[in-house]
Amino acid sequence: MHIEKLREQYDSFYASKEVVFGNGLPIKLVEDLEKIITTGTVLDVGGGEGRNALYLANKGYLVTVTDLSQVGLAKLKQHALAAGIEIETMVTDVTSEPIKTNYDAMIFSFILHHLPTLDCTTLLTHAKTMTNVGGAHVISTFSNHGELYERSNESNRYYPSVEALKALYSNWEIKDLFTTEIVTLARKKNGEQMRNQVVNLLAIKPEEVN
Repeated sequence: MHIEKLREQYDSFYASKEVVFGNGLPIKLVEDLEKIITTGTVLDVGGGEGRNALYLANKGYLVTVTDLSQVGLAKLKQHALAAGIEIETMVTDVTSEPIKTNYDAMIFSFILHHLPTLDCTTLLTHAKTMTNVGGAHVISTFSNHGELYERSNESNRYYPSVEALKALYSNWEIKDLFTTEIVTLARKKNGEQMRNQVVNLLAIKPEEVN
């Protein structure tokens, strides 16, 4: 999907109601991240209205959120202000603006399926080099099993198998890797919401490895 069209789509999502995704609650692996990294810097790539970022910032992490949608980030800033916490935000296209700062953890939550496979693998490979030793990556992304994938499988977007994601992080310590199934925002022609498998990964960067 063209970047401007994607931006408009998410601006519309975030403007439509107070909380769009996950009832404002963080994904499971973000909660699990606390058990591994108790403090530090976190980059939430495509973090939108901030369900993961707000949770971590409230726990004392130094969080930066990037997203295409200025509407989503504005909502995030409002929620952060109301909660009395600070979160840095940047309107950024991750495919054209590489990560320039090292972080202790990075989160990629339901963003990767918007990217072409080559762009996505380039992004994750670079992100691994910009992660501090002992740092972590949290990924939740739609896999190549389900109705959403079947509708999109000719677009060359990134819908990895469990094995493909595991292979990409084969030189890291994989702490958790599992699948779930969710109802998506996308709808079928009959109006029903599509279902798709999600692959979830939490991995730690060991010493001397990118």
